[in-house]
Parts: sequence; structure tokens; C-alpha cells
Amino acid sequence: MTLPAPTRTPRPRGARRPVAAGALAVVALLASAPGGSAAPAAPPRGEPVVVDVISDVQGDLADLERVLDDQAALGLADHLVVNGDLVPTGTQAEYDAYTGVLDAGPLPRRVTQTIGNHETYTGESSEVLTDRFLAETGMPAVYSVQRVKGHPLVHLGTTSTPAGGVSATLGQEQLDWFDGVLDRLPANRPVVVLSHHPLPRTVSGTDWPGSYEQEYAAGEADRLLEIMGDHPNVLFVTGHTHYDLRRDDWMVRKVVEGGDPRGFTAVNGGSVQTTWTRTPDGREVTVDRADHSGIRLEISRDRVRVVAHDFRTDEVVQDETVLVPRR
Repeated sequence: MTLPAPTRTPRPRGARRPVAAGALAVVALLASAPGGSAAPAAPPRGEPVVVDVISDVQGDLADLERVLDDQAALGLADHLVVNGDLVPTGTQAEYDAYTGVLDAGPLPRRVTQTIGNHETYTGESSEVLTDRFLAETGMPAVYSVQRVKGHPLVHLGTTSTPAGGVSATLGQEQLDWFDGVLDRLPANRPVVVLSHHPLPRTVSGTDWPGSYEQEYAAGEADRLLEIMGDHPNVLFVTGHTHYDLRRDDWMVRKVVEGGDPRGFTAVNGGSVQTTWTRTPDGREVTVDRADHSGIRLEISRDRVRVVAHDFRTDEVVQDETVLVPRR
């Protein structure tokens, strides 16, 4: 049954997100802080958990409003993830405008967010920019595990500002933590991993020579691939490319040499601000600056249904179900 969209109630101008809202938005944690425990928790039987994922708002607040309204019209999800590039550069004024629209809703009761490269472009220090992101989103750290009705959502994020062509630096501590988290979570249950930044030769826009090779700091893309390559129950959801969800390579099964031969699943989560694609002769071009898209995940005990939405045209453009391989 489709739920009616909640009434939009604007937040008073200039009001800051209260601490209580941040505490409510962040799902109960099992491994939220670096080094925390990822003790298994069996997902409940019955109806799937619904998680909406959007990314790359980058100041396009009018389209953000439309996306939130359209998602609610589908039936309000259990959880919303904004998967990086929330704001254009990371200033306080940009966050104020963004959170004003986000808090006005309509929203699921639970909202979590990842940090992208556009949160780090003000020229301020990594510490200042990271602290601002955490304060404005209510997230406990730039990497964490959240649970939605027992299902784990692993959030990854950059720990320093971009430099030398690199958009994300995870660091050894985060990578070791992530490796341990996946090892401790049940192998026969889906694990959704959210990172703003894609990996080379995975989803749309990452498959030509040189593309996204420097997206992560030296060696980190290979380490991420190695870690997830051992876990065919992983669904790796990324943003950043702004590529059209109608493309055939919006979702791929990525097999890593030396890893599980069944591979893991990588998914393009679309974008709120501007859609891009690649022409047959190799050029990147804008599809339509009015486009805005996102995905809805329906997570069950042994599968994830991934539905890609073009919110400008109110179309479902992809609908695929990913089964967790049996051990």
C-alpha cells in the first residue's frame, strides 16, 4: 500500500538542526565508531526493509525538494542515505541551506549521510571540514556501521581533503576496520556498503583507461577491491559519476582476481544534480541538467531488490534483484 506524502513543515529560517534530530537520524549503532564491534544481528523475517539512496546534491536544492517529495509519494522508506556531495564546497552557509531543505522533509525517521569530495573544497583544514560535516549530519564518524531493523549499512568516507588529483583518502585504520567488519558480519546475509566514490572498472563512467584510477589514495582502490572481492554478499553503492541510470552498466558484478569467483555487486546510485553519460567516441556529455535520480533498496534476508528512479520523468528505469550467493 502506498503511504500518503507527509505534510512539508518548513524549519524556521536560520534554525540549526537540534542535537536530538541528529541522534534520531543516526540509526542505533553496532560498529559506529572506528574499532567498534560488528557483532552479528539476525535481520527480521517478513517485509523487506526499504532504504532510499541519493547523492550529489551539490547545491541543487530545488531538485532535492522534488526528490524527497517523489520518494515519499512512493511510500516513505524506513531509511534515507545521502551518499556524499551534500553541498557545493563545504561552507557553513551551504550546510545551513541544505539542512533547511532536508529537515523540512518529508523524510524517513532515520537518515544517515556519507562525506564526499565536495564537502572539502573551502580551503580549510581537513579537521575543520570533517568536524563541520559530522556536526551538521549527526554522524558519529566518517566511517561507521548503521543498522536498519537488523540490516547493516556500512558507510565509508574520506578522512582528508583532496590533493594531487585524489578525491578520497580512507587511510590504513579505516581499511583495516572495514576488512574486520565484513569478516564479522554474516556471509549469508546482504551487506550494503555506501561510499561516495566508485572504484575503477566497476559502474558507469569508470571503465575506460585512466578513469577513476586516482580516485582513492595510492593503493587504496586495490585494497578496497581485495576486501570486497572476498564477500559476494556485498552490494557496493556509489555516487560521484552523475551517470545516467538507464545505462546497461549501472549495476555490475565485479570479480576480483584471487577473491571469491562470484564477485560482489557494484551499483551506481544516480545523482540529484545533473546527469552525465559517455558517447561512443569517448566524450563525457551532459544528458540534462534538469535530471535527478536515485535508487530504492528493498533489503530482505537473502536478497536486495534495487529499483532505479528517474524522478524528473517519474519513471522506474531499472529494477533488478540481487540474490546473496549460498555458501
